[in-house]
Amino acid sequence: MNKRVLIILICVCSFLQLINAQKGITTYNQFKELPSEKVYLTANATVLLTGEYLFYKFYCLNDQTKQPSEISKIGYVELVGEDHEVIFSHKIRLTKSQGQGDFFIPTSVRSGNYKLIAYTRWMKNGSIDLFFQENLAIVNPYQSNQETILKDTAYENTNAAEEEPSADKRFILSANLEEYQKKTKVALSLRNFRGASGYGNYSISVRKKNDLGVLPKYSPESYMKWHQKQRKENAVFYEKILYAPELDGELIKGKLEANSPEFSVENKKIAVSIPGKDFQLKVIRTDSSGIFHVNISRDYMEPYAIFQVLDTNRQNYKIRILEDLPLDYDLLKFGNFHIDAKMEQALVSKSVYNQIENGFFTKKPDTIQLDRPNDPYGGAFIETVNLGEYTRFKTLDETIVELIPNVWTKKNRDNVSVFKVRSFDDTYEESEFDALVYIDGVFIANPHEILEFDTRTVARINTVREKYRLGGKTYFGMVSIETNNGTYFDELVGEGYTKYAMNSVKPVKKHFRQVHNEQTNVRIPDYRSQLLWEPAITFNGKERDFSFYTSEVAGEYEVVLEGFSIYGRPVTVKTSFRVLE
Repeated sequence: MNKRVLIILICVCSFLQLINAQKGITTYNQFKELPSEKVYLTANATVLLTGEYLFYKFYCLNDQTKQPSEISKIGYVELVGEDHEVIFSHKIRLTKSQGQGDFFIPTSVRSGNYKLIAYTRWMKNGSIDLFFQENLAIVNPYQSNQETILKDTAYENTNAAEEEPSADKRFILSANLEEYQKKTKVALSLRNFRGASGYGNYSISVRKKNDLGVLPKYSPESYMKWHQKQRKENAVFYEKILYAPELDGELIKGKLEANSPEFSVENKKIAVSIPGKDFQLKVIRTDSSGIFHVNISRDYMEPYAIFQVLDTNRQNYKIRILEDLPLDYDLLKFGNFHIDAKMEQALVSKSVYNQIENGFFTKKPDTIQLDRPNDPYGGAFIETVNLGEYTRFKTLDETIVELIPNVWTKKNRDNVSVFKVRSFDDTYEESEFDALVYIDGVFIANPHEILEFDTRTVARINTVREKYRLGGKTYFGMVSIETNNGTYFDELVGEGYTKYAMNSVKPVKKHFRQVHNEQTNVRIPDYRSQLLWEPAITFNGKERDFSFYTSEVAGEYEVVLEGFSIYGRPVTVKTSFRVLE
């Protein structure tokens, strides 16, 4: 194991210890050995109309080794206007330092110049000047006021990325023909002449050259050169660490605050429920000042987290989620894209094509590539009682007694009702441990409070007869109550509870691939300008082939392959072809 990987593993272990048993930790000095990161974002276009998609691929690199970073597991992408309005803010999960996303540009977005920004939370310890920044222009042909892009001045280059990258001699990217008819198959071939030095992770985009012109954009090569100049004295370690890296998923930071000085906030347990059918539960502890951190490493369906204090009188406390400071957009310098009368026909044609394509979207859908959903039951056998099949009892207490086998309630030593679940063994002896209880995935820390819960709103009750270990405490059995609407968390109120709306990780899509053959429905038009977007290409051989179909839009198309080799070397390869009228 090399030194770099060892340092990162040590930091990961240290951070997990910080999450599970924080005592007196108020700084992030344990991360000082981690190098800084840089991000490159490749996008399918720099000038877009409303009604089109912006596609992007996210690369995260280690500033010290120049290779894919093993630090951050979450990336951030934003589109910001000249008025500092954030058009979108995406959170994407990074797998092997890469991620991807897209944004459909609605007609609510005004014509203007925008800035596309990409970064990791770890990079927020440095300057926004070192974030990935690229100019992007949007034309909204449906708005009457186009003053922001109707300017006489020529475009002023603000990112110094206009130089065309030199041809990469390690690769040849070629199409089988130079010209194609409409709605015909194109075969692309990528050949590698440098063996392992050409292996890497890439994206490929095939798009019609824009009749409206383009904004200069970074290539991987030009961006690496620019970033090297920006970084003063080539420093690769952050001097002051205010933001912990997201080493194991989304990081949420909070603080437990007491309603009175007599109540301690140190070493208190906090339960974090992520509700839904794929519910998750984490238990963490506060440090000496009440600060806590929680990592969310798995995807989730409901974008909420429910925080509650455990093992104490929760009415004596409140939980506050500590948001990161907003980015300072004052330093951003925007491009100066403009349109003129000569572009009228191109704007009209492209706008009509977009409307037709969007009108047939249901015939050409993308699909969401979901990760394997979280199994809250850990693969255990589940006993389910559907209450709709029985005569209803009003309260949960009555329902448990009359309808739910192997589950009961009883008073403990403190004269408080708890839930019990019978084991599978032949003795049927009562376990010394209480059962876990959930409603719609929300952990119920004090089950005696829900004995009068109206079960006329309950669809089913699931029981698991297994042992669980959570937050240093042992439980036997799980009782999971599902309501008809599945929205118990919406109604959850009271002292000691905090409901936090999360900015969910953007799901990965598998983009629609158009095929034209004898079985194709000729009544469905095809006016695509983006013929292919393949963001996740892993290349580890001598040759790889790609294929796609042309549309009914004639013109010159550009094929761009971009990315980084396994050794961190930037790669750009281009070719072009023409679709005939």
